[in-house]
Amino acid sequence: MRIAYIECFSGISGDMTVGALLHAGIGEDLLQETVAALNVGAELRIRRVDRSGICATKVDVLVNGKVADRVDASENVHPHHHDHPHAHDHSYNHAHSHGHDHDHHDGRTDHRERRSLSTIKNIIGKADIPASPRGMAIRAFELLGEAEAGVRNVPIDSIHFHEVGAVDTIVDIVCASVGCHALGVDRFICSPLNVGGGTVKCAHGEFPVPAPATLVLLKGIPIYSSGIRSELVTPTGAALVRALDCSFFAFPSMNVESVGYGAGSREFDGRPSVLRISVGELTNVAEKPSDAHLRPDVTLVGPTLSTSLQVI
Repeated sequence: MRIAYIECFSGISGDMTVGALLHAGIGEDLLQETVAALNVGAELRIRRVDRSGICATKVDVLVNGKVADRVDASENVHPHHHDHPHAHDHSYNHAHSHGHDHDHHDGRTDHRERRSLSTIKNIIGKADIPASPRGMAIRAFELLGEAEAGVRNVPIDSIHFHEVGAVDTIVDIVCASVGCHALGVDRFICSPLNVGGGTVKCAHGEFPVPAPATLVLLKGIPIYSSGIRSELVTPTGAALVRALDCSFFAFPSMNVESVGYGAGSREFDGRPSVLRISVGELTNVAEKPSDAHLRPDVTLVGPTLSTSLQVI
């Protein structure tokens, strides 16, 4: 069985996932063509960076030649009927974001165009990309919308995404979906997710990490905190893990063929801000997921996981 093992020891975000896929061998041309097919005025800037002495691939989304605001899904979601004077209901102001920068919130009223979930699904549906990754990308956005609507207690149709943030998130999710399918694996297996710590400030109060919608997306998934006071798992990253229907194990017995490191935007002392993806053949028949393990509501953690993990 050919697998991809995703290691989230420093969390996961959309851009980290795309970077790791590129580093593992997915062609840049494929993803640039994917972005062009979306017809949202965006392109990818791809470069190699150093993260704690490790070479990793960093991906930025450019909109009209400029780096898009690195706001993640729940930050740029806005219930259409809500009259709060700020730009976002979920607006971070902490200094230590992970895959995305959140330093643009200054309390000013924001009247930028917003895109509804149905509009975003229509953009993805019209794009000239294969059916399987298109379906995965749409499912990821549906998961995001459902989580946001649930924590806000509003209809899913009222969820809207800010224009620039929506473009950034669309590109991350669609490119990750196309890249994951291009790996040609039978199954995605994931480590438990390091969610980080600290708090995030929302419009109506301060909440601990994981943020409310992220925690909804992480239901049934093994998570822990290493103590870093930063949001390590973004809503987009959580939605991608869910949309991939990952199983959860410690590092499996496998013949590794390629390895990719995707860089986050921040660096931490003593811990590289990267996501690692290893691709190869599963070698231990006993570790092959059974039909029961493939159900999305069932997660398994291998017996070699450390008992010192701090479970949230």
